[in-house]
Amino acid sequence: MRLERVGRRHGLRGRWILREVGLDLPAGALVRVVGTNGTGKSTLLRLVAGVDAPTEGRVTGRPPRTAYVPERFPVALPFTAADYLVHLGRVRGLGRAAARARAEEWLERFGAGEHARTAMAELSKGTSQKVAAAQALLAEPSLLVLDEAWTGLDTGARAELDAAVRGRLAAGATVVFVDHDPRRLAGEPSAVYEVRDGRVRERENHEPTRPAPGAPAGPAPGVPAGPGSRVPAGPGSGAPAGPGFRVPPTPAPRSATPPRPPNPAGPRPPRPDHRLRRPPPAPRRPPRRPGRRAGRRRPGVRRPHHRPHGGRGALGRAARRAPRRLLAHPSPRPRRRTRMTALLRYQTGLLLRSQRWLAPLLLYVAVLGVGISVGEPVLGALGLTAGALLPVTAWSVRICVTQEPPAARNVVAAAAGRGRAHLAALVTGTVLPVLVGGVAVLAVTATGNRRGVTALAAATAGLLAVLACALTGAAVGALVSRPFVRAPGWSLSALVLGSLLALVTTGSPAKHAMTALITGARTPIADPPWFAAAGAVLLAAVCAALACRATARLE
Repeated sequence: MRLERVGRRHGLRGRWILREVGLDLPAGALVRVVGTNGTGKSTLLRLVAGVDAPTEGRVTGRPPRTAYVPERFPVALPFTAADYLVHLGRVRGLGRAAARARAEEWLERFGAGEHARTAMAELSKGTSQKVAAAQALLAEPSLLVLDEAWTGLDTGARAELDAAVRGRLAAGATVVFVDHDPRRLAGEPSAVYEVRDGRVRERENHEPTRPAPGAPAGPAPGVPAGPGSRVPAGPGSGAPAGPGFRVPPTPAPRSATPPRPPNPAGPRPPRPDHRLRRPPPAPRRPPRRPGRRAGRRRPGVRRPHHRPHGGRGALGRAARRAPRRLLAHPSPRPRRRTRMTALLRYQTGLLLRSQRWLAPLLLYVAVLGVGISVGEPVLGALGLTAGALLPVTAWSVRICVTQEPPAARNVVAAAAGRGRAHLAALVTGTVLPVLVGGVAVLAVTATGNRRGVTALAAATAGLLAVLACALTGAAVGALVSRPFVRAPGWSLSALVLGSLLALVTTGSPAKHAMTALITGARTPIADPPWFAAAGAVLLAAVCAALACRATARLE
């Protein structure tokens, strides 16, 4: 992975945080980033993880499996710890069973297994940070970015995270981390970069590898390493002059523990270190006899039942049904369709569990209940049904775009890409109002006064008008929320004004669709608004593309 002349600033005219950054991050490297507070260390890590896009320069060679741990992980998510990890595992390409099994394993390793069924809002700061570290290690990432990930962890969890970092390095992954504790992984980084005054410079002489605890210190400069070696005589050397002088051997330090008596049976042979050796290959099974069915069981012989690590935990039977090959080997690169489906499932779960959908739904039902009267022509009622959906869809899109805390949004962006995650939020906020509007159209068509208009023609015209108004409202919601308008007050004001203009402005797809239905209510002719629906599709696609492209640069 390489960063070439990368620069980053917030907004279009904000101050530059980083300029002319050039980094080479080879596979299997441990890179440490140091610097004082406010110098841009977190900004550099977000650029490396793919959370933010560079304002200038380019980033190449980023691995497809990237994980990011923010400094402060939010707890305001409407999931339990296990459900959140399963969603993130599926976003990274894991199946449901494998994601549950790995979620249980990492929660147990970090000492948070008993909190698997606890709501995220009820977790403490340290337990939330354990969940953040677990989500990053679910799919064995090839690039692991840690922004003070050890903050808030207890001693055991910190040691486990250190071991996990060493495990990823042994597997050939790249790890980039920031931590203000100089003893964190001391002596192990391949390179140390310092961020100062908007520039990133490599430290030539970073801390050397420290000796293991209990190991003797190395010889001082100018002193021979072993006993009996010659010492050069000279002024200031501290050794007596004369040829052939030898340093007497240094006596061994005395220990408080008395030495053990010798073993009468002789010295024991050294134990082999099984951690450094691979187990012998299993014997190959004999070839199966021809004609024997594969599923036949011998009487009295039970098949062995393999259970993954932590199979009796709190995550249920799905973890026990996880294939062992998914737990032992890294997950393949997920397909875009699978990743997008997981993102839509995640955004839908956020919207439904947060219950923020209730206010737009009640507004829509209230408008229909007040505006539609008994005996009204069906086409006129369908026009009101479609027009009322425009501000509701804009409101729903704004809710979905802003419902995630920034840190949780950055985690998902590192896993799937900032633009793809934003697109999933836009689609979720659009699809649900369209479904509600479709149900309303069918209900109005079935109960309204058709006056010579067939039910099929009325339903077709109503569904096309609902699609045109909903997509126009989605375009309004995409333009009046983040990343273009981030202040809540200004965003809400722009939403109301934009919805009103979209309903009355000439050339708007929503106005064209409503005009076609209201005009058809005076005559028994239903004219389906095909061109309005096509124009709304094009408008929504353009606005969504602009929002997805701008979200990584303006935030």
